[in-house]
Amino acid sequence: MPTDKQMLDWLEEQNNKCTYTGTCIFRWSRTGRGWRLHETSEDDSQYSVRDAICDAMENDEGKDGG
Repeated sequence: MPTDKQMLDWLEEQNNKCTYTGTCIFRWSRTGRGWRLHETSEDDSQYSVRDAICDAMENDEGKDGG
């Protein structure tokens, strides 16, 4: 089983391929089907998977379970 660091490094490698934009975001589905971590052109996207996750965690502070 890979470590958390290895998994995040792998995700960073995938994002760095810039298949679409090279920026990513964590967000909740607009149709209520759960959460997403994906490459996107949205304005608040990040060049780092880790930064996208950190942004989501910071925005969730103070909410239920956050």
